Amino acid sequence: MMEISNLKKISKDRLATFLEHLENKNLDKDEIFGKCLMILKTFLYTSSNFIPNSTLSTQSNIQKLLYSINFDAIDDDHMIKLKSILDQGADLDIYARYIESILNKNNKSLNSILLTVWTQLGSNVLQLPIIIHEKAIQVNPLIFEKTILSALSLWEINNLIDVCSKSPLVFQTCSSIFNELLIKLNFSNKFMEFLNYFVGTVSTRCKNNDIDIVNIYPNKCRSILTLRDIKNKSSTLVTKHHLNDEVKKLALAYPKESICLLSHFPDLFIPY
Repeated sequence: MMEISNLKKISKDRLATFLEHLENKNLDKDEIFGKCLMILKTFLYTSSNFIPNSTLSTQSNIQKLLYSINFDAIDDDHMIKLKSILDQGADLDIYARYIESILNKNNKSLNSILLTVWTQLGSNVLQLPIIIHEKAIQVNPLIFEKTILSALSLWEINNLIDVCSKSPLVFQTCSSIFNELLIKLNFSNKFMEFLNYFVGTVSTRCKNNDIDIVNIYPNKCRSILTLRDIKNKSSTLVTKHHLNDEVKKLALAYPKESICLLSHFPDLFIPY
């Protein structure tokens, strides 16, 4: 029997021909045969320097295979089937590449497997690279909303805050969802207290990373926040009433954004 290390002598062209031959055969395709065929087909999508090593354990070879896969080159059907292999030895980095590739393909047929993997990772999704969360918001926003609500219910806020402090898109999406919750909860004191903690901690993380918190808010809100900063430093340059007038203008033009801003910075509301 040929040792696994000798697989390096088989070219991908020959392997593709062999797989085509197997698929065209009228074989009794049981579950084991199907898995073997799938693993062999996966070799077609590995990098050119991938060589199985017979001195390594099966688990190590599987992980080495997974790290070598070019997910972007795999067709949608095989991407779905590939999950069963990932479940055998994929770490968070491999799942991150797999998820990013699914998001890049932006094919509705992959939504189900995306949701399955996302749910399977649980709270670990908050440790995925920022770019994946941004793409999830753009491609499948319901998945990110599910993540936020799950983080709230399980009180995994610190990881969520860390993600929000690194991306204006993530922060604004999260704030929009919190805004809707605030309205549904009829501006409850407890949720207002949570928002105060959320914004305060995001602000601290931004300062620690040399990020101006003003820049993670939508453009339409930034001028007001800048005026607020100036007022706090010098009330002679920007008066309370001047700032209040600008907030009222925002409220008339963009009601939801003004509610968000006032809930994040209650001191912006200055009654006459």
